[in-house]
Amino acid sequence: PDGDMKIVPMGDMFNHGSDYTEIETSYDENGNYYAYTTYDVPAGSPLRISYADPTNPSFLFARYGFLDETTPATFCKLIPPHINKDMEQLGYAENRMLFYKTGDISDEVWDILLYQHLSSTKISDRRELMRAHQAEDYAAKQMLHEKYYHETSRMLLEHIDGFIEQLDKLSGKAEDRKRNIDDHPRLPLILAHNQFVRDTFMTVRNRYFGY
Repeated sequence: PDGDMKIVPMGDMFNHGSDYTEIETSYDENGNYYAYTTYDVPAGSPLRISYADPTNPSFLFARYGFLDETTPATFCKLIPPHINKDMEQLGYAENRMLFYKTGDISDEVWDILLYQHLSSTKISDRRELMRAHQAEDYAAKQMLHEKYYHETSRMLLEHIDGFIEQLDKLSGKAEDRKRNIDDHPRLPLILAHNQFVRDTFMTVRNRYFGY
């Protein structure tokens, strides 16, 4: 409950679930751990908890060493050089800046792209974007998105293509090292993770740009 990592006997035996979990957990004020089922689980069924945000398979891979291919989305990897309070208000967070396996993009991605563009081109419209967001004036926000869609879609494509290029270079280096698999036993899993992320990015690119 305090954010520290803990080893919990028996509780550590639960597997991870992204789309569905059978177990919910809690701690009391003394730090005692409780686990209970959320429904009447049939015999022989898995017992799963959520290890972390299921929309960030890269975190699960880095922290726990497995690739969850059932996750519906992945962090879009858009990392501005500086994240200010406006961007946080617009929803900049790894669990909200999402590319979905269906090719959809979360609204927060479009909002941040628009904010970045307006920050370097038209401050008055950036102020209008923040006003509309804070007032929940979605019609006004949509008008701004439509007005600058050409620019934000260009930024999106540049980000997708640039990230895929970097990912391909990293995967190429990893492929070269697969010849010494005994020295790098995690390489196949790393490559599978990279391919999962790449496939998601490609699906987004195909949906919005047709290739």
